[in-house]
Amino acid sequence: MSAPVNPWIGSVLIDNKPVDLDRVLASLTIRHGRDDPDGPIQSSSAAVTLRGIPRDELYAYEVGLPLAIRGDAAAGVDLFFLFAGNLTDLELDDDDPAVDAVLSMTATSTLATSGDRPVRGHAWPAELWGDRMRRILTEAGLYSVVQTPSPDVPIAATLPDDPEAGTFATMSCLDALEAGRDDVGSTVFDQGDGSICVQAYDSRASSASRMAIDAGDILYSPPWTQTLNIKNRIVLGYAYGAGSVTVDDEVSQELYGLRWTGDFATGIADQTHALERATAWLTRLAYPKWALPGVTLLRPYPLAIGNVVELPSLPGSAPFASWEAVIEGWTETIEGPSWTQELVLSDPQLSGLSLPWQDLPGSLLWQNVNPAARWRDAYTLANLTGAR
Repeated sequence: MSAPVNPWIGSVLIDNKPVDLDRVLASLTIRHGRDDPDGPIQSSSAAVTLRGIPRDELYAYEVGLPLAIRGDAAAGVDLFFLFAGNLTDLELDDDDPAVDAVLSMTATSTLATSGDRPVRGHAWPAELWGDRMRRILTEAGLYSVVQTPSPDVPIAATLPDDPEAGTFATMSCLDALEAGRDDVGSTVFDQGDGSICVQAYDSRASSASRMAIDAGDILYSPPWTQTLNIKNRIVLGYAYGAGSVTVDDEVSQELYGLRWTGDFATGIADQTHALERATAWLTRLAYPKWALPGVTLLRPYPLAIGNVVELPSLPGSAPFASWEAVIEGWTETIEGPSWTQELVLSDPQLSGLSLPWQDLPGSLLWQNVNPAARWRDAYTLANLTGAR
């Protein structure tokens, strides 16, 4: 038999009842957040395999029942709440009578249920973006935390879907969250305790914590990548089609040709705020950047979406002396005593985490600045000075 996961796992609960950890086989896999920083909202998921479940106990393992996974604090796991959701798929493998039956279970988290919960069907008032996202989740009956930009962005009152009748169509909570998150640039994910978090990218500058990663904890030297996935013209609508603004980076257009993106139906309240948002996105998207889209860690770190991981003292062959990246998601695989975390990372500039002038040390002299450094790459002091 495979080794149980109990060296790291404190408890696996189904319908709030503990599972005998000797029945839990490796590997146990939990995915958090998005597996693509540019992708849509994704619910977290967990895969757990049990052995030796007799027929008269199968009633306790049915789809729809809640599943919770907790870490073992005694083993030094900082993240106690690893997963909370509901069983969605079961597979019972009992082909060989000489081997215990194996029950493979898949669960998805609370966010997955938002696709089945209708909201709206009536007018929504003009309000701040954070209040709009709370309204969506409250109408769906979901517990949530909303992290807003500062200052928050005003959103216009909704317009009837049928202007003549003055009626408003219903939509799923998930669709409403997906539409609303594009108004300011944000992500939506569920946390280990089952609550849903709506997080504006611009909130990360004030709330994100930074955590250094020991080079010895990285599985191998991952490849750096750079792609021509840029946008040097941003067209952004406001007030659900009342108008739009366009901003251009002419230097980027001369270098790479015209590459544009448009979103004409946002709820941003007015032209002024739409121009602010479009200008911010143009600054972040107009030029290609080197990045490490994925890093695999050999031991568990207390990760959280929106926080920053620091990779210091990079080798001389790397584009930068050090690099910081934002966690957009990760997958943890626990196999007996082994626990790995495969990170999904985004460029810090996409979240507005660049190095502002006011954060430069007063002792920094111009002659100590690397003349080859571009300001758009200088989101850490080491990148600006070229220090290694």
